[in-house]
Amino acid sequence: MESVLVFRCRICHEAYIGEEPPSRCPFCGAPERYLIPAENWDWSEIVVEISDVSKVNLRAALKLELDNTAFYLCAQIAAQKIGDEYGYAKFKALKRVENEHAEAIAKALKIEEPSLDDISCSNDFKDNTLEGWEREDRAIKAYSKFAAEAPEPLLKQFFSVLVEIETDHLDLHSKDLKNENI
Repeated sequence: MESVLVFRCRICHEAYIGEEPPSRCPFCGAPERYLIPAENWDWSEIVVEISDVSKVNLRAALKLELDNTAFYLCAQIAAQKIGDEYGYAKFKALKRVENEHAEAIAKALKIEEPSLDDISCSNDFKDNTLEGWEREDRAIKAYSKFAAEAPEPLLKQFFSVLVEIETDHLDLHSKDLKNENI
């Protein structure tokens, strides 16, 4: 029997316990390469001075992530009300990941995570999936721009990883939009 280890995510900073790192961070969705043994964790690596341009971009990213969290919460509740177990699970997982991104951004800005605004959604899975696709597409475009503008290597990496994660979400929505059985 293998013993469990503790890993930390370099993107969201959360800890994970397991025999090996998962293929994706269970909190923020970052790829396995960003999960490191906790004994190698060094807080000083993530403490950086943030430029004015990156502060503006982080605030914009925070708004995107909070709005997406609120949207996916609405979609999760809508799916639950109609007994759509797949939709419920999908939107709940997406809500959790988007909220983890918002929490990481708030930590970088050294602010409390703001509360969610009420955002409406449809009662239809496909409509919510299409809106989710559009939201992820906007986030990818914004984070690609923010990564290019970030003078801080750590924030350049952070925004680039968000592009990767949001692209996974976009692909999931694309698959669901093509699936006639859902």
